[in-house]
Amino acid sequence: MSAANLVRPWIMVIVAVLLVAHPAPTAAASFSELVKRGFEMLQSQRFEEAVESFGGALAAEPASEPARKGLAEAWASIGASHLRAGRLKQSRDALEKAVEARPERAEYHLWLAQVLFREGDLRAARRETDRALELAPESGPARELSGNLYNREGRLNLAAGEWEAAAQAGGSHALAEKLRRVRRDMAAEQGMERQTSRFFAIQYDRDVPSALVQGFFKVLDEVFNILHDRLGEYPREEIPVILYSQVTYRDVTQAPDWSGGLFDGRVIRIPVGGLSTVEEATGLLNILTHEMTHAFLYRMAPEGLPRWFEEGLATAFQGRDPARIRAWFAEHPPEGLATLDAVERALLGLGGDVTAAYAAARLAIGDLEEMRGFGAVRRIIAGVGAGQAFEEVFRDEARMSVVEFQDRWSRDWR
Repeated sequence: MSAANLVRPWIMVIVAVLLVAHPAPTAAASFSELVKRGFEMLQSQRFEEAVESFGGALAAEPASEPARKGLAEAWASIGASHLRAGRLKQSRDALEKAVEARPERAEYHLWLAQVLFREGDLRAARRETDRALELAPESGPARELSGNLYNREGRLNLAAGEWEAAAQAGGSHALAEKLRRVRRDMAAEQGMERQTSRFFAIQYDRDVPSALVQGFFKVLDEVFNILHDRLGEYPREEIPVILYSQVTYRDVTQAPDWSGGLFDGRVIRIPVGGLSTVEEATGLLNILTHEMTHAFLYRMAPEGLPRWFEEGLATAFQGRDPARIRAWFAEHPPEGLATLDAVERALLGLGGDVTAAYAAARLAIGDLEEMRGFGAVRRIIAGVGAGQAFEEVFRDEARMSVVEFQDRWSRDWR
Protein backbone atom coordinates (compact mmCIF):
# COMPACT_ATOMS: atom_id res chain seq x y z
CA MET A 1 0.00 0.00 0.00
CA SER A 2 1.42 3.38 -0.98
CA ALA A 3 1.90 6.27 1.49
CA ALA A 4 -0.77 8.27 -0.32
CA ASN A 5 -3.41 5.62 0.48
CA LEU A 6 -2.75 6.13 4.20
CA VAL A 7 -3.66 9.83 4.12
CA ARG A 8 -6.89 10.73 5.90
CA PRO A 9 -9.80 11.72 3.65
CA TRP A 10 -9.73 15.42 4.56
CA ILE A 11 -6.01 15.56 3.93
CA MET A 12 -6.53 13.87 0.55
CA VAL A 13 -8.84 16.71 -0.42
CA ILE A 14 -6.11 19.22 0.42
CA VAL A 15 -3.55 17.23 -1.52
CA ALA A 16 -5.87 16.98 -4.54
CA VAL A 17 -6.36 20.73 -4.59
CA LEU A 18 -2.63 21.31 -4.32
CA LEU A 19 -1.90 18.88 -7.13
CA VAL A 20 -4.17 20.81 -9.46
CA ALA A 21 -2.11 23.92 -8.86
CA HIS A 22 1.23 22.09 -8.55
CA PRO A 23 1.13 18.84 -10.57
CA ALA A 24 3.48 16.14 -9.31
CA PRO A 25 4.00 12.68 -10.69
CA THR A 26 4.47 10.81 -7.39
CA ALA A 27 3.23 10.67 -3.77
CA ALA A 28 6.73 11.70 -2.61
CA ALA A 29 6.50 14.86 -4.73
CA SER A 30 3.10 15.63 -3.16
CA PHE A 31 4.71 15.48 0.29
CA SER A 32 7.50 17.80 -0.83
CA GLU A 33 5.01 20.26 -2.28
CA LEU A 34 3.04 20.28 0.97
CA VAL A 35 6.17 21.06 3.01
CA LYS A 36 7.29 23.69 0.52
CA ARG A 37 3.86 25.30 0.52
CA GLY A 38 3.78 25.22 4.32
CA PHE A 39 6.95 27.25 4.59
CA GLU A 40 5.74 29.64 1.89
CA MET A 41 2.57 30.20 3.93
CA LEU A 42 4.65 30.79 7.07
CA GLN A 43 6.75 33.35 5.23
CA SER A 44 3.64 35.20 4.03
CA GLN A 45 2.02 34.94 7.51
CA ARG A 46 -0.89 32.83 6.27
CA PHE A 47 -0.65 30.64 9.32
CA GLU A 48 -3.92 28.70 9.07
CA GLU A 49 -2.97 27.58 5.56
CA ALA A 50 0.47 26.65 6.85
CA VAL A 51 -1.18 24.42 9.46
CA GLU A 52 -3.16 22.65 6.75
CA SER A 53 -0.11 22.08 4.57
CA PHE A 54 2.16 20.85 7.36
CA GLY A 55 -0.66 18.68 8.72
CA GLY A 56 -1.03 17.07 5.31
CA ALA A 57 2.71 16.51 5.08
CA LEU A 58 2.82 14.86 8.51
CA ALA A 59 -0.09 12.61 7.61
CA ALA A 60 1.98 11.33 4.69
CA GLU A 61 5.34 11.29 6.53
CA PRO A 62 4.76 11.26 10.33
CA ALA A 63 8.50 11.23 11.06
CA SER A 64 9.26 14.42 9.11
CA GLU A 65 11.11 16.85 11.39
CA PRO A 66 10.78 19.86 9.04
CA ALA A 67 7.02 19.36 8.83
CA ARG A 68 6.71 18.92 12.61
CA LYS A 69 8.73 22.06 13.33
CA GLY A 70 6.83 24.00 10.69
CA LEU A 71 3.48 22.92 12.15
CA ALA A 72 4.59 23.95 15.66
CA GLU A 73 5.74 27.36 14.40
CA ALA A 74 2.45 27.90 12.58
CA TRP A 75 0.40 27.10 15.70
CA ALA A 76 2.66 29.29 17.85
CA SER A 77 2.22 32.18 15.40
CA ILE A 78 -1.57 31.76 15.52
CA GLY A 79 -1.40 31.74 19.32
CA ALA A 80 0.68 34.93 19.36
CA SER A 81 -1.78 36.64 17.01
CA HIS A 82 -4.74 35.76 19.25
CA LEU A 83 -2.80 36.89 22.31
CA ARG A 84 -2.07 40.31 20.82
CA ALA A 85 -5.81 40.69 20.17
CA GLY A 86 -6.68 39.67 23.74
CA ARG A 87 -8.34 36.39 22.70
CA LEU A 88 -6.88 34.30 25.50
CA LYS A 89 -8.87 31.10 24.96
CA GLN A 90 -8.00 30.91 21.26
CA SER A 91 -4.37 31.72 22.08
CA ARG A 92 -4.25 28.97 24.68
CA ASP A 93 -5.73 26.39 22.29
CA ALA A 94 -3.20 27.23 19.56
CA LEU A 95 -0.20 27.27 21.90
CA GLU A 96 -1.20 23.92 23.40
CA LYS A 97 -1.02 22.51 19.87
CA ALA A 98 2.40 24.12 19.38
CA VAL A 99 3.65 22.51 22.60
CA GLU A 100 2.19 19.15 21.56
CA ALA A 101 3.92 19.35 18.18
CA ARG A 102 7.27 20.40 19.60
CA PRO A 103 7.50 19.83 23.38
CA GLU A 104 11.26 20.37 23.42
CA ARG A 105 10.88 24.08 22.61
CA ALA A 106 11.13 26.14 25.83
CA GLU A 107 9.63 29.26 24.24
CA TYR A 108 6.36 27.51 23.48
CA HIS A 109 5.96 26.37 27.09
CA LEU A 110 6.73 29.90 28.26
CA TRP A 111 4.23 31.54 25.91
CA LEU A 112 1.56 29.08 26.98
CA ALA A 113 2.42 29.76 30.63
CA GLN A 114 2.00 33.50 30.06
CA VAL A 115 -1.48 32.98 28.62
CA LEU A 116 -2.43 30.66 31.49
CA PHE A 117 -1.20 33.25 34.00
CA ARG A 118 -3.31 35.92 32.36
CA GLU A 119 -6.31 33.58 32.47
CA GLY A 120 -5.75 33.02 36.19
CA ASP A 121 -5.00 29.29 35.86
CA LEU A 122 -2.01 29.48 38.19
CA ARG A 123 -1.49 25.75 38.63
CA ALA A 124 -1.24 25.11 34.88
CA ALA A 125 0.90 28.25 34.46
CA ARG A 126 3.33 26.94 37.09
CA ARG A 127 3.55 23.57 35.32
CA GLU A 128 4.42 25.16 31.96
CA THR A 129 6.82 27.66 33.55
CA ASP A 130 8.71 24.90 35.33
CA ARG A 131 8.95 22.96 32.06
CA ALA A 132 10.30 26.05 30.30
CA LEU A 133 12.94 26.44 33.03
CA GLU A 134 13.92 22.78 32.77
CA LEU A 135 14.61 23.34 29.08
CA ALA A 136 16.15 26.82 29.43
CA PRO A 137 17.32 27.45 33.04
CA GLU A 138 18.87 30.81 32.14
CA SER A 139 15.72 32.26 30.58
CA GLY A 140 15.10 35.71 32.05
CA PRO A 141 11.42 35.87 30.95
CA ALA A 142 10.74 32.41 32.45
CA ARG A 143 12.41 33.42 35.74
CA GLU A 144 10.35 36.61 35.81
CA LEU A 145 7.10 34.72 35.24
CA SER A 146 8.07 32.24 37.94
CA GLY A 147 8.53 35.19 40.29
CA ASN A 148 5.12 36.56 39.28
CA LEU A 149 3.55 33.23 40.19
CA TYR A 150 5.30 33.07 43.57
CA ASN A 151 4.21 36.64 44.24
CA ARG A 152 0.57 35.75 43.53
CA GLU A 153 0.90 32.84 45.96
CA GLY A 154 2.28 35.16 48.65
CA ARG A 155 5.69 33.44 48.67
CA LEU A 156 7.60 36.69 48.58
CA ASN A 157 11.09 35.35 49.33
CA LEU A 158 10.86 32.98 46.37
CA ALA A 159 9.43 35.74 44.16
CA ALA A 160 12.33 38.04 45.04
CA GLY A 161 14.85 35.30 44.27
CA GLU A 162 13.35 34.60 40.84
CA TRP A 163 13.15 38.30 39.97
CA GLU A 164 16.76 38.83 40.98
CA ALA A 165 17.79 35.94 38.73
CA ALA A 166 15.68 37.39 35.92
CA ALA A 167 17.34 40.80 36.34
CA GLN A 168 20.79 39.19 36.09
CA ALA A 169 19.65 37.47 32.88
CA GLY A 170 18.60 40.81 31.38
CA GLY A 171 14.88 40.74 32.15
CA SER A 172 12.23 43.39 31.59
CA HIS A 173 12.35 47.02 32.70
CA ALA A 174 9.54 46.28 35.18
CA LEU A 175 11.80 44.11 37.34
CA ALA A 176 13.34 46.97 39.31
CA GLU A 177 9.91 48.15 40.45
CA LYS A 178 8.78 44.60 41.23
CA LEU A 179 11.85 44.04 43.39
CA ARG A 180 11.35 47.36 45.18
CA ARG A 181 7.73 46.48 45.98
CA VAL A 182 8.39 42.93 47.12
CA ARG A 183 11.23 44.04 49.42
CA ARG A 184 8.97 46.73 50.86
CA ASP A 185 6.19 44.20 51.42
CA MET A 186 8.58 41.71 53.01
CA ALA A 187 9.82 44.34 55.43
CA ALA A 188 6.26 45.44 56.30
CA GLU A 189 5.01 41.87 56.79
CA GLN A 190 7.99 40.67 58.79
CA GLY A 191 6.90 39.67 62.28
CA MET A 192 3.18 39.82 61.52
CA GLU A 193 0.83 37.24 63.01
CA ARG A 194 -1.21 35.03 60.65
CA GLN A 195 -4.53 33.24 60.96
CA THR A 196 -6.46 31.34 58.29
CA SER A 197 -9.98 30.18 57.57
CA ARG A 198 -11.51 28.25 54.67
CA PHE A 199 -11.29 31.17 52.24
CA PHE A 200 -9.03 33.76 53.88
CA ALA A 201 -5.56 34.22 55.32
CA ILE A 202 -5.29 37.29 57.54
CA GLN A 203 -1.94 38.83 58.47
CA TYR A 204 -1.88 41.53 61.13
CA ASP A 205 0.37 43.47 63.45
CA ARG A 206 0.83 41.88 66.86
CA ASP A 207 -0.86 44.76 68.63
CA VAL A 208 -4.15 44.16 66.76
CA PRO A 209 -6.58 42.59 69.27
CA SER A 210 -7.42 38.93 68.65
CA ALA A 211 -11.14 39.66 68.99
CA LEU A 212 -10.85 42.19 66.16
CA VAL A 213 -9.21 39.61 63.90
CA GLN A 214 -11.98 37.11 64.60
CA GLY A 215 -14.50 39.84 63.88
CA PHE A 216 -12.85 40.40 60.50
CA PHE A 217 -13.24 36.73 59.63
CA LYS A 218 -16.98 37.00 60.28
CA VAL A 219 -17.29 40.13 58.14
CA LEU A 220 -15.17 38.61 55.37
CA ASP A 221 -17.33 35.47 55.31
CA GLU A 222 -20.46 37.60 55.09
CA VAL A 223 -19.10 39.57 52.14
CA PHE A 224 -17.82 36.40 50.47
CA ASN A 225 -21.29 34.83 50.60
CA ILE A 226 -22.93 37.95 49.15
CA LEU A 227 -20.52 38.10 46.22
CA HIS A 228 -20.71 34.36 45.59
CA ASP A 229 -24.51 34.54 45.43
CA ARG A 230 -24.46 37.50 43.04
CA LEU A 231 -21.60 36.48 40.77
CA GLY A 232 -22.12 32.72 40.83
CA GLU A 233 -18.38 32.14 41.11
CA TYR A 234 -15.63 32.47 43.71
CA PRO A 235 -11.84 32.31 43.99
CA ARG A 236 -10.61 28.75 44.48
CA GLU A 237 -7.48 29.71 46.40
CA GLU A 238 -7.12 31.59 49.69
CA ILE A 239 -7.68 35.33 49.55
CA PRO A 240 -4.90 37.07 51.53
CA VAL A 241 -5.91 40.03 53.72
CA ILE A 242 -3.45 42.26 55.58
CA LEU A 243 -4.52 44.56 58.41
CA TYR A 244 -2.24 47.58 58.86
CA SER A 245 -1.89 50.60 61.05
CA GLN A 246 -2.83 53.79 59.20
CA VAL A 247 0.80 54.89 58.87
CA THR A 248 2.04 51.52 57.62
CA TYR A 249 -0.85 51.29 55.16
CA ARG A 250 0.09 54.62 53.57
CA ASP A 251 3.79 53.75 53.51
CA VAL A 252 3.25 50.33 51.92
CA THR A 253 0.50 51.12 49.42
CA GLN A 254 1.32 54.75 48.58
CA ALA A 255 -2.46 55.07 48.27
CA PRO A 256 -4.14 58.50 48.18
CA ASP A 257 -5.59 59.93 51.39
CA TRP A 258 -9.17 59.08 50.38
CA SER A 259 -8.36 55.35 50.02
CA GLY A 260 -9.89 53.17 52.72
CA GLY A 261 -8.58 49.89 51.29
CA LEU A 262 -6.81 48.37 48.32
CA PHE A 263 -6.64 45.16 46.32
CA ASP A 264 -3.40 44.99 44.34
CA GLY A 265 -3.87 41.70 42.48
CA ARG A 266 -2.35 39.68 45.32
CA VAL A 267 -3.82 40.80 48.60
CA ILE A 268 -6.58 42.95 50.13
CA ARG A 269 -4.93 45.64 52.26
CA ILE A 270 -7.00 47.40 54.94
CA PRO A 271 -5.95 50.08 57.47
CA VAL A 272 -7.42 49.30 60.92
CA GLY A 273 -5.49 51.70 63.14
CA GLY A 274 -7.53 52.60 66.21
CA LEU A 275 -10.11 49.81 65.83
CA SER A 276 -10.48 47.42 68.74
CA THR A 277 -13.95 45.79 68.63
CA VAL A 278 -15.94 43.48 66.38
CA GLU A 279 -18.55 46.21 65.97
CA GLU A 280 -15.92 48.56 64.61
CA ALA A 281 -14.73 45.88 62.20
CA THR A 282 -18.31 45.51 60.97
CA GLY A 283 -18.22 49.22 60.16
CA LEU A 284 -15.70 48.41 57.42
CA LEU A 285 -18.22 46.22 55.60
CA ASN A 286 -18.54 48.58 52.61
CA ILE A 287 -14.78 48.87 52.12
CA LEU A 288 -14.29 45.11 52.37
CA THR A 289 -17.16 44.54 49.93
CA HIS A 290 -15.58 46.89 47.41
CA GLU A 291 -12.09 45.40 47.63
CA MET A 292 -13.27 41.80 47.70
CA THR A 293 -15.26 42.47 44.53
CA HIS A 294 -11.94 43.29 42.87
CA ALA A 295 -10.46 40.05 44.27
CA PHE A 296 -13.36 38.04 42.79
CA LEU A 297 -13.12 39.79 39.42
CA TYR A 298 -9.35 39.38 39.29
CA ARG A 299 -9.77 35.63 39.50
CA MET A 300 -12.80 35.45 37.20
CA ALA A 301 -11.39 37.75 34.49
CA PRO A 302 -7.75 38.61 35.33
CA GLU A 303 -7.60 41.21 32.58
CA GLY A 304 -9.77 42.79 29.93
CA LEU A 305 -12.47 44.42 32.06
CA PRO A 306 -12.28 48.23 31.88
CA ARG A 307 -11.81 50.06 35.15
CA TRP A 308 -15.17 51.81 34.89
CA PHE A 309 -16.87 48.41 34.71
CA GLU A 310 -14.94 46.98 37.68
CA GLU A 311 -15.30 50.06 39.88
CA GLY A 312 -18.95 50.48 38.93
CA LEU A 313 -19.68 46.90 39.95
CA ALA A 314 -17.68 47.16 43.18
CA THR A 315 -19.53 50.38 44.03
CA ALA A 316 -22.86 48.71 43.19
CA PHE A 317 -22.14 45.88 45.64
CA GLN A 318 -21.47 48.52 48.29
CA GLY A 319 -25.12 49.47 47.95
CA ARG A 320 -24.86 52.87 46.25
CA ASP A 321 -28.36 53.81 45.03
CA PRO A 322 -28.45 55.04 41.38
CA ALA A 323 -31.48 57.27 42.11
CA ARG A 324 -29.59 59.12 44.82
CA ILE A 325 -26.57 59.49 42.55
CA ARG A 326 -28.73 61.04 39.81
CA ALA A 327 -30.24 63.44 42.35
CA TRP A 328 -26.79 64.38 43.58
CA PHE A 329 -25.55 64.92 40.02
CA ALA A 330 -28.58 67.13 39.34
CA GLU A 331 -27.39 69.48 42.08
CA HIS A 332 -23.65 68.97 41.54
CA PRO A 333 -23.02 68.39 37.81
CA PRO A 334 -19.62 66.66 37.47
CA GLU A 335 -17.06 68.31 35.26
CA GLY A 336 -15.16 66.45 32.56
CA LEU A 337 -16.94 63.09 32.81
CA ALA A 338 -18.83 63.08 29.52
CA THR A 339 -17.35 59.77 28.34
CA LEU A 340 -16.48 56.41 29.87
CA ASP A 341 -12.84 57.04 28.92
CA ALA A 342 -12.96 60.23 31.00
CA VAL A 343 -14.37 58.24 33.93
CA GLU A 344 -11.56 55.72 33.44
CA ARG A 345 -8.92 58.48 33.61
CA ALA A 346 -10.46 60.01 36.72
CA LEU A 347 -10.51 56.61 38.45
CA LEU A 348 -6.80 56.33 37.69
CA GLY A 349 -6.20 59.72 39.29
CA LEU A 350 -5.42 61.38 35.96
CA GLY A 351 -7.87 64.26 36.26
CA GLY A 352 -11.44 64.82 37.34
CA ASP A 353 -13.36 64.27 40.57
CA VAL A 354 -12.66 60.72 41.79
CA THR A 355 -15.82 60.54 43.91
CA ALA A 356 -17.95 61.60 40.95
CA ALA A 357 -16.16 59.06 38.73
CA TYR A 358 -17.09 56.21 41.08
CA ALA A 359 -20.68 57.41 41.07
CA ALA A 360 -20.76 57.71 37.26
CA ALA A 361 -19.34 54.18 36.94
CA ARG A 362 -22.06 52.94 39.30
CA LEU A 363 -24.69 54.47 37.01
CA ALA A 364 -23.18 52.67 34.02
CA ILE A 365 -23.56 49.28 35.73
CA GLY A 366 -27.05 50.27 36.83
CA ASP A 367 -28.03 51.16 33.26
CA LEU A 368 -26.71 47.84 31.95
CA GLU A 369 -28.61 45.93 34.63
CA GLU A 370 -31.83 47.85 33.91
CA MET A 371 -31.48 47.10 30.18
CA ARG A 372 -30.55 43.41 30.22
CA GLY A 373 -30.60 42.20 33.81
CA PHE A 374 -27.74 41.24 36.09
CA GLY A 375 -27.28 38.01 34.14
CA ALA A 376 -25.83 40.10 31.32
CA VAL A 377 -23.26 41.55 33.72
CA ARG A 378 -22.25 38.05 34.81
CA ARG A 379 -22.02 36.82 31.22
CA ILE A 380 -19.79 39.76 30.26
CA ILE A 381 -17.40 38.87 33.09
CA ALA A 382 -17.44 35.19 32.09
CA GLY A 383 -16.89 36.04 28.41
CA VAL A 384 -13.90 38.26 29.14
CA GLY A 385 -12.56 35.61 31.51
CA ALA A 386 -12.79 33.09 28.67
CA GLY A 387 -10.68 35.34 26.47
CA GLN A 388 -13.24 37.34 24.50
CA ALA A 389 -12.60 41.03 23.88
CA PHE A 390 -14.70 43.21 26.20
CA GLU A 391 -16.18 45.22 23.31
CA GLU A 392 -17.33 42.05 21.56
CA VAL A 393 -18.99 40.35 24.52
CA PHE A 394 -20.47 43.66 25.68
CA ARG A 395 -22.10 44.18 22.29
CA ASP A 396 -23.52 40.66 22.35
CA GLU A 397 -25.02 41.05 25.83
CA ALA A 398 -26.08 44.72 25.74
CA ARG A 399 -27.20 44.46 22.09
CA MET A 400 -25.45 47.71 21.38
CA SER A 401 -21.86 48.87 21.08
CA VAL A 402 -19.97 50.45 23.97
CA VAL A 403 -20.17 53.81 22.14
CA GLU A 404 -23.97 53.51 21.78
CA PHE A 405 -24.26 52.52 25.42
CA GLN A 406 -22.10 55.49 26.41
CA ASP A 407 -24.52 57.87 24.68
CA ARG A 408 -27.44 56.33 26.58
CA TRP A 409 -25.55 56.42 29.90
CA SER A 410 -24.50 60.06 29.54
CA ARG A 411 -28.05 61.18 28.67
CA ASP A 412 -29.29 59.38 31.76
CA TRP A 413 -27.72 61.80 34.21
CA ARG A 414 -26.57 64.87 32.32
